[in-house]
Amino acid sequence: MTYELPVAKGPVRDVANQGGYLIGFAVLSIVALARAVFRRRLSLHETVTQTLFIGRVSTGPSLLLMIPIGVFIAVSVGELAGRIGAGGYSGAVVAFIIVGQAAALVCALMMAGVAGSAICTDLGSRKIREEIDAMEVMGIDVVERLVAPRLVAAVVVSLALCSMVTFGGVMACYLYHIYVQHLPAGTFMSTFSQYGRMSDFVMALVKAAVFGLTSTLVATFKGLHTKGGPRGVADAVNEAVVIAFALVFIVNTALSALYTVIVPAVGAY
Repeated sequence: MTYELPVAKGPVRDVANQGGYLIGFAVLSIVALARAVFRRRLSLHETVTQTLFIGRVSTGPSLLLMIPIGVFIAVSVGELAGRIGAGGYSGAVVAFIIVGQAAALVCALMMAGVAGSAICTDLGSRKIREEIDAMEVMGIDVVERLVAPRLVAAVVVSLALCSMVTFGGVMACYLYHIYVQHLPAGTFMSTFSQYGRMSDFVMALVKAAVFGLTSTLVATFKGLHTKGGPRGVADAVNEAVVIAFALVFIVNTALSALYTVIVPAVGAY
């Protein structure tokens, strides 16, 4: 397999070419991952190494981003709830926003912006040093050897990050509710447990896994199709981050709409 994209005449054709090749690459990568797992050929060492690497570069920024987001939500919700005399329902709003939306999106931003850029840079550097071509000459399946372990690592780290980020965001809102607004903890926990459902958290985990998979597929695709030397690596990283961000928000909209259809809202029946 040659990792070279055809030269397109015009921006519209370039977008169409890249979109088509990206879809084909995604299908090829998922099939290669399933085949490697079924045949027990998935590199365990590479998977563990990439999991530790992605977790190391993503955990800190995710928590640092989620804590101020949680405080911002708590401040906004507390101010609005105080004006309408519904301060005790801040826990319900936190359950909906943090657990249902914000946690998975923070993971997506970290996977696309931090982990995705690191993966794209790594594979792009190997591409311009002709290491990818050398692996193909030796008969090594590049997708199975390099892409599949990164896909598994991204999903594992996304699930762990979503859990930690959800806990951090809820705790930030909880502490603000008690020590800044001076409201009783029981009201927060009561409404949080009433409106926060396990299905919301499970859906957040599903979203995080899909976002991580999507971001990694884009990053590996752009990295393996890098050309033009060091400048080409930088361009590939920028394009990978932008494309991943756009796809993440599209996928999030689709999954959120599907979830509202499958799982009725609290109090609907």
